[in-house]
Formats: sequence, C-alpha cells, structure tokens
Amino acid sequence: MKRVRTEQFQYTVAQYLKRRQYVESEGPPKGPKLSQTAEEMATNLTVQTESGCTNFVSAAPCQADSQQYEIQFGQLRTFLTDTNVQWSREVTSVLYPLFVYLHLDMVHCGLKSSVDSFYSRFHSMFLQDTDQKDIIEQLRTTLTVQDISSNPKLRAFLDNKYVVHLTDEAYNYLLRYLQSDNNTALCRVLASHIQVEVTSTQRTVYQLYGSGPSGVGGFSRGDASNNMEPGDVPASILQNEAARNSLQECIKRVKDGPPSLTTVCFYAFHNTDQLLNSAEISANSKLLAAGFDNSCVKLWSLRARKLKAEPHQVDVSRINLACDVLEDESEDEDSAGTEMKTLRGHCGPVYSTTFLTDSSGLLSCSEDTTIRYWNLGSFTNTALYQGHAYPVWDIDISPCSLYFASGSHDRTARLWTFSRTYPLRLYAGHLADVDCVKFHPNSNYIATGSTDKTVRLWSTQQGNSVRLFTGHRGPVLSLAFSPNGKYLASAGEDQRLKLWDLASGALFKDLRGHTNNITSLSFSPDSSLIASASMDNSVRVWDIRNTYCNAPADGSSSELVGVYTGQISNVLSVQFMACNLLLTTGTTQENQEH
Repeated sequence: MKRVRTEQFQYTVAQYLKRRQYVESEGPPKGPKLSQTAEEMATNLTVQTESGCTNFVSAAPCQADSQQYEIQFGQLRTFLTDTNVQWSREVTSVLYPLFVYLHLDMVHCGLKSSVDSFYSRFHSMFLQDTDQKDIIEQLRTTLTVQDISSNPKLRAFLDNKYVVHLTDEAYNYLLRYLQSDNNTALCRVLASHIQVEVTSTQRTVYQLYGSGPSGVGGFSRGDASNNMEPGDVPASILQNEAARNSLQECIKRVKDGPPSLTTVCFYAFHNTDQLLNSAEISANSKLLAAGFDNSCVKLWSLRARKLKAEPHQVDVSRINLACDVLEDESEDEDSAGTEMKTLRGHCGPVYSTTFLTDSSGLLSCSEDTTIRYWNLGSFTNTALYQGHAYPVWDIDISPCSLYFASGSHDRTARLWTFSRTYPLRLYAGHLADVDCVKFHPNSNYIATGSTDKTVRLWSTQQGNSVRLFTGHRGPVLSLAFSPNGKYLASAGEDQRLKLWDLASGALFKDLRGHTNNITSLSFSPDSSLIASASMDNSVRVWDIRNTYCNAPADGSSSELVGVYTGQISNVLSVQFMACNLLLTTGTTQENQEH
C-alpha cells in the first residue's frame, strides 16, 4: 500500500514538473534527480521573478559564455589588487575558491581551449600558499570529467561548499562590485559552490589597517580569526598614535597649568540718560539687544552686514489708511537695511532680553507683566505670553530653545514653551521677588535667585524645590551654571560671589573682591574660569581651580586672576564666548565727550 501511494505521489510530481517544463524525461524522477530538479526550479523561478532584487548573488543566471570566465575573473582580480580600499585585501580570500570552481566548471562544459588559457593566466597567483599550491598543480592535468571523478580532493570541492568568512563591510563591498557589471559566471559559482559566512565583529583600529584578511577559507563551518600582532601595525599608524599621545599630554598640561589671560571686548552705550536696563549679545556674536525704560527694545548689528527684514506679503503691524501720507524714503531705508532696529510692543520698561540658541528670535520681559517673542527675520512681535500678575524681572531660555523661564515681582518663577501662551509650571517658594532665573545645562533644573537672600534649585518637570542655598546677606541678582553642570554661581548686593556644589548642596567657594553690587556672571566654556561684572565699574575673572593663584594685595580672594576696568559708569553684562573671548556691555561715564 505504501509503495502504491509513493508511486502515485512520484507520478503526480513528475506530471506537474513536466507540465511546468522542468523535467525532460517521461519516466518518474529518481530521488537525487528530483532533488536537483527542485533546486533548479527554485533558481530559475528566482531569476524570472526577482532578477532585479538586491540579493544579486542568488539571482545570477546559470549559464555563461566561454570567454566570460576569464574576463570576469580577471576584472575582479584587477579590482581587488589595484584599489587601495581597506576591505579589498579581505575580499581577495574569495579568489582562490573562485579560480578552482571556474576551472572545474569549464572542464564540465568541455571548454578545453578556455581551460588552458584560464589556467596559464591566473594559476601563478596561488603558488605561494602550500595548501593551495597542491590543488592548483592537480588542476593542470584535469582536462576531462573523468579526471575530476578520479581525484578525491577535486571531488571534495564539488561535493561540499567552500566556506569564506567576511565581515559585513567586506561582504557589502563584494556585492557592490558584483552588481556593478556583468558578472554572471562569478555569481553562479558563488551561489552554487561557495558559502560566505558574514560576521559582525567589532574591529579595532589596527585591524582596519591590517595587512592580512580577517576571513579564512576552508571546508569547516567553524569561525576562524586572524588577529594582528602589534608588530604588524604599519609605521604610519604608530607615528599617528605617538602624535596623538603627545597632543593629549599637551592638552593636559594646558588644563592643569596656570590660566591664560582672557581677551575682553567691551561694547559701550553712549548718551543713554540712565534709561538702559539690560543688554544681551547673541551666541554667534552678530547681534546686540538692549532693553530701555521707554518700553522699547533696540537691536544692533555687530557685523558689517546691516539689519534687513525678510520680504513678506502682508505686514499686520502696519495698516496704511487712506488718509496716511506714505513716505518712499522709509521704504527705501527698509529695503537697504539699517544698523539698528527698534522693536516696539511693550507698555512698560523692559528689564531683560535673551536670544534663542540659533539667534533666530528674541524674548523680552517688561514691567507690563508680559513676555514678548520677536521674530528676527521680520523684526516683528509674533507672540505674547501672559501669566504673571506683576512686573517680570528676568527670563532665560533652555539650551535647546525648547522652554524658557521667567521670574517676577509676584514671588514666583514660571516655565513656558514657545507653542503655548500660558505657563506650564509655576515654582512658588520664595518669600520675595524672584530677581533672576537660569537653566541647568541639561534643562532638568532651574535655579532662581530672590530678594529673600536665597537661591533655590527646582525640578523642571516635577515643579518641586530640590535644593535651597542660603548664605547671601543681600538680594541675589545674578546666577550662572558651569557648562559641566557641577557648580552654580550666585552673586548680588552683598558683593560676594558664591560657588555651590550641586551634588552635595554645600558651598564650594566664597569669592570676595568687588566693592559694589554684582550684576552679571558667566562661566568659561571649560568651566575653569568665571567672570563677574559689578557696579564698581570692574570685571573680574576668577580661576575656580585655584592651583596657581596667589592672594592679591587688595584683599581679594586668591582665585582672582584678572581685573578689567575702564572709563565706564556701569557694567551691565559679561558673556564668555568661544576662543576664550569675554564680551562685556556697559554705559560710559556721563562726563565723557563723544
């Protein structure tokens, strides 16, 4: 019964294969032939339906012209030996099995003249290796199918797949070459006789420049490694390594050595009549914004390029009535650009301004309890934020310009986002005005300084107070976080600059030297220096490492490394920029002639 069912099954399969034109004989297929026919069926079906797929190796055709064997192998050898690519050396491990299987394939096809030409041209490539040399010399006398059948080593090549180990990069490099031109003969051998084992191993810098292939060919399916010895590293790499170590040592000496003097650039305001409340320079050092008592914000260009509004179709801030007299001169001035722009919108003194990180916008806060956003492309007010009930003293923008915070006379600080006109969080806890606010570099915390002589650290998302710093003897007017996020600096009317360790919540340093209110603080990019501006008309730079500093004669703290003074009546702000540049803004003395 089983035999009858088996015969019926074989007959049914044979009729199906015959109908699909995959079997030439009428009789029922035997086991091996049936298996081979199914493999051919899968290959042909793949070629017919997926000839354009990315798996180019499996979609290779099964026939090649007699001349294509030599041409395609020669092009691959030239490509791998003439290009100076780090993966070409690794892919050369494929050449040996390709040569052997192409030779045997030509013998099966009876291409005697092509076999002789192919062997004589390429066999010398593999005579250096002892194992490869033995097989290559046997191929010299292999000219018929009977020669292959009588040779057990060559039969082993045909009965097994040759395993080659390649990394991801090398395998993709080989595939890109096979797809670049007509390589049907090579693809046929790779699909039928060679198994490429792709390994995703983390390679070192030395291995990337290795002289030997990372893959080892053979009939074993086990992983093989060919790690380089230190002596195999090229001399150029060792020289680069020595240069890098020398550079790192120089950087370490500079960091640990005495601080270099800071270059100071001072921007002075003339004839302000004490109406100037704040000044801010953009991060790219191209723009200067100032807030005045007459409720306006003025913007200056610090470069030769003038300020020019982007063209727009409708200006909603200007509505021309029929009775208006239009002045062509103002239009010509706007088209040419000006060195200064006046931004009007507030109805009270402007106490603080701050730029977005990319300098595309500006925020300003005022006594009118509002915060306004100014588009610096059109120089117009595009958003109004309301929430405080009393004047807003200070604002600050998070490092990525996602949020901004404000401090007010209503004893609260508030968190805002640019897409909402109402506050997201309210931070309440101070007993008096919140005079200054500052974001931590990771934006997870906000620091506030108050007239109640305390500094608080708040969780941005939770809204609760996580640190309370006490010790000031007067209102806190300025705050600054170190770029590394470890320290918080605070200063105010008690003329002391205090550094707080955020991890422990303890006082790290108490710096003295100013003789009047400290109005602005700024850390250097490497967090080693901090600059302070004061109403005593001086800017002082402190080295918080205090490694090479000596105690000054005027009684200042030993961390003081520089004092900068000039013909000024008030220093408004200090800002550290790149390249150790310190930008300072202030007003000149009234008795100076300009």
